[in-house]
Amino acid sequence: MRYNVAVKKEKPLKPRDHPALLRDLPLRLAELEVELRLHAGRKVDDRPLKSISGVSQVAIGPEKAVQFAVGKKAYAAGHADITYADSNHARGVRHIRFYEAKKVVLDIEGDFEDQQLGSNFRFKNIDVYLPGLWEADLIKLTDHLRHHTSERKLAFHKKRAAALERLRRF
Repeated sequence: MRYNVAVKKEKPLKPRDHPALLRDLPLRLAELEVELRLHAGRKVDDRPLKSISGVSQVAIGPEKAVQFAVGKKAYAAGHADITYADSNHARGVRHIRFYEAKKVVLDIEGDFEDQQLGSNFRFKNIDVYLPGLWEADLIKLTDHLRHHTSERKLAFHKKRAAALERLRRF
């Protein structure tokens, strides 16, 4: 008699005391990278990241990235996708990287899935983390981005509530 035994490969656990996880850097990097890709297409008044300048598309090695400056410091952020076979480029593994002076200081990895309304990214692990002064700038930028997003949501909810109130009057 023959038995087939399936053994699940153990996944490395995310250490809860990792400094990048404690400061929420992976999620912050994912948010910032998406906003930087959309930054050039927005009207100047609608751009949430007012403190960055010199936004341009660059190639760092084989990867496309968006370069920007905060004060006199040059940073870049970009991603590279490796798609799953037979997924029609809709699912795969995404590496999102943050560069300081064209050197990778944070590289996160996760699964992505492109859908009609946008792309979903699920963080899995940190491949590269080099602590430095760049962390303060990343946190400051994403704090501004999150504040702007919450203000826009609040304005939208107020506008929708006013429209519903007008409809109730009739």
